[in-house]
Amino acid sequence: MSSLYDDLFEEDGKDNKPKPKSPKPSYLDDDRFQASTTESLDEILALTKRFNLKAEPFSQLLTKTRAIDHEVEKGVLDFFLVAKDPYDQGSLARERKYYALLQSKFEAVIVPMRELASIHLETIKQFNSDIDKDYYSVEKTDKQVKSDKEIAIDQINTQRKILADAATSLSILEDALIATEKRLRNYIDAGGINNISRSECEILAQKRENLTSGTSHNFDYTFFKMNIVDKAAIAMGIYLKETTAQYLDKLNNVFIK
Repeated sequence: MSSLYDDLFEEDGKDNKPKPKSPKPSYLDDDRFQASTTESLDEILALTKRFNLKAEPFSQLLTKTRAIDHEVEKGVLDFFLVAKDPYDQGSLARERKYYALLQSKFEAVIVPMRELASIHLETIKQFNSDIDKDYYSVEKTDKQVKSDKEIAIDQINTQRKILADAATSLSILEDALIATEKRLRNYIDAGGINNISRSECEILAQKRENLTSGTSHNFDYTFFKMNIVDKAAIAMGIYLKETTAQYLDKLNNVFIK
């Protein structure tokens, strides 16, 4: 049933009822003005947990990869005598198979390592940006803040150790690939089933270079190799913000543009 007052709001068949006004938007509704409920130090600790979650299966992968089994020995004696290469597979077919195995192991490590390095970069960035000696928490005591900072630094150093371990494995596999390429060249124009062309050897080396240099994955793994100074600093749990600022600058370049 129509209302007795309907005609008062209609003109030429159009509804002229006043529309309710929308509430004016408040600046408080803007996401830019919403304060984060999580403190910076807690966000950093959350990042370290995220890293650890992925690092556990990654560490098991490094164990299963057994890169050390493929280590090419380098020493002074190599210049004075020609010893039998312990990795010589004895035929072209076996060398090809061994080469493919090394490639698959390298690929299996570098992909998840890149993901871990990305989390590591995010962690370092936030720590250097937000945490200093004057860092203050509204919810925690100074003692708790100090403890959390020490945990964060310890976790960051652990991240570096894990990434360094992975870099060592990749370095061993890279050397093994290069050594295999040298053996493959012994079969150039050998004839019969052990014949390989010079062109194919060049293509294999080029593809390997793209893989091991990080070009294929836009990731330079060699950055994470540790020298004696790095190892000593990490062993003592040192975290110098100035030094780490330089580290961060270089870390940004790990992800090849």
